[in-house]
Amino acid sequence: MNDVKENSNFKSYIGESELESITLDDVQRIKLLDGETIVQEESKVILYQPLSDKQKYGMGNLAVTNFRLSFMTADELEPSNCYQQNLLLGINEICLSSIDVVYQIGDRSKKKLLPGQNVTGKIKDILIICKNMKSFEFSFKHSSKDGGKKIVNALLHHAYPKRHSLLFAYDYKDPYVNNTLNREARFFDKKPDWEKELKRTKCQNWRISLVNFNYQVSPLLIETIIIPQSVTDNILKEAVEKFRNRFCPIWVWGTSKGAALVRMADLLPTITDRTEENKLLEHIRKSHPDKKPPHIIDLSSPTPKDIQSSYMKLRDLCTPDNTRMFKNQDFKFYGLLDSTKWLLYVSICLAKAQEAAEHLNINELTVVLQEGNGQDLNCVVSSLTQLLLDPYFRTKFGFQSLIQKEWIALGHPFANRLGHILCKDIEPSPIFLLFLDCVWQLLQQFPNAFQISETYLTTLWDSAHVSVFDTFLFNSHHDRFIAENGSMILRSVWDWREQFTEKDIGLFCNPLFDDSICDQLTPKTGVSALDVWLQCYFRWLPDLEIRNGGKPQVDLFCRYLVSEILQTQQNMGEMNGKLNKNKDQYLELIRKVNSFFPFSHNSSSVSGEITNSVLLTGDVLDTQSILNFNND
Repeated sequence: MNDVKENSNFKSYIGESELESITLDDVQRIKLLDGETIVQEESKVILYQPLSDKQKYGMGNLAVTNFRLSFMTADELEPSNCYQQNLLLGINEICLSSIDVVYQIGDRSKKKLLPGQNVTGKIKDILIICKNMKSFEFSFKHSSKDGGKKIVNALLHHAYPKRHSLLFAYDYKDPYVNNTLNREARFFDKKPDWEKELKRTKCQNWRISLVNFNYQVSPLLIETIIIPQSVTDNILKEAVEKFRNRFCPIWVWGTSKGAALVRMADLLPTITDRTEENKLLEHIRKSHPDKKPPHIIDLSSPTPKDIQSSYMKLRDLCTPDNTRMFKNQDFKFYGLLDSTKWLLYVSICLAKAQEAAEHLNINELTVVLQEGNGQDLNCVVSSLTQLLLDPYFRTKFGFQSLIQKEWIALGHPFANRLGHILCKDIEPSPIFLLFLDCVWQLLQQFPNAFQISETYLTTLWDSAHVSVFDTFLFNSHHDRFIAENGSMILRSVWDWREQFTEKDIGLFCNPLFDDSICDQLTPKTGVSALDVWLQCYFRWLPDLEIRNGGKPQVDLFCRYLVSEILQTQQNMGEMNGKLNKNKDQYLELIRKVNSFFPFSHNSSSVSGEITNSVLLTGDVLDTQSILNFNND
């Protein structure tokens, strides 16, 4: 039996000499969801621990379903020592939609397998890289003769469906009650939400138009759009024909002094006469109380293709195959990071948002964001601009509302950009990840200004690829409307209790949040001021984790202080009575937490004993933080 380092939760369950005696009946069976079916299953599969050079491994069954890839160990399952526990996916399970690339591993080579291809010949080892940088290396050397080939072909077929209707969300029939409808967040799928936003911002001279009711003008736009008061519906109908994706200038946010934030696409490539565009820009100028001309920000670069190329280089840097590659990359890490251009693109987006915020708030000018289809970088920069200017969007429900407005309602093509379906005409690009990285940079520079935490952002990126939820599944609201009227049960990703328990949800809120911060945020946007999002990109590499140290210890201690203060001020008695009795014990446990918590592989005592009484629930931290107690 292979040796395993102390505090590692990865165990070699069986020795080489015993492999032949293992059968499918010896393992724990996968618990299928309603509508989930097993496509292919193979026994005697080996899963290697990352960066172990195949010296640490687990033995078990590997199954491909129409929802996930699942590895079940051949010994009695131990409770996972990873603190965060997804209720839909186990620690060695991944949603098929999260698979980015599959490699066939040879003795001295690595070959990329193409989505949808039919593999022939014997498959010995494979390496799977996920969109959240998690990797799995499997060996089929002790499996049946064609076991590896059957698993790989099932994987390449079901992980890359050719039609949207083949995604698991269409098959999942478990009853669902949306618990998010009565919360503070808005979905911006109906006219009242846009009316409330227009009223909340107190921006004048703009009106709601229903010209796209029943998607008569464009299926890529929502039914409710806000346009200058001077623009009639007839003018709009004629103008949209000239814009790519028919994405004409649309109001998304504004100030009480009349400065508006507007999004628009470029004109169609076949149109050289910019008369219609200039007419609409003139209407936008007239909508300003002082008739000031708008400031136009060109967002044509970086392109989605640039961002995808950058991401692929970043992915390779974050998922080394072996310790030799890891050490080589570590020696020249910052040079390799710079060559990805990822932080450069983060810097560009933050700088563009800062430019827009200054013109809106300081110069009191309307800002028009313009790019190709109007639904990629416009989403990023528009969202960041509002985060810098509007403290509401820095709250948990406000941030959710912002994503619903700028990304979901206004039609970021998630199905295409996240690669949910296989089509030669689709251009995948993780633009949403670029946005989340930008937000993470803001959290580092302004740790008291946001109610959401780093763990919230990381979990949100993970959840974007769970094909149970409709939130990040479609290219437009019209596509969602068609699916809802068909066979799909819509489930919101914001209903976190569908995936996590209260102990996990409690980590989504920032205990240092100060709701009195209402000024414009002015971030440092240069590359030298930015950092690498370690939790999101490197959490699956145990060699990079700081044992018994790192930022999570500070975070957990702050949560402990919130609990102590709550108990003192509100005399909560039995609710948190254990805190005083077990103070030393909790503090000792916090000191044992590792730097990638709650995704790290801590000892079982740490994961099992840090309880809700220390972390608090998400509902409590919605209203309480250390910096807000003085304001009560």
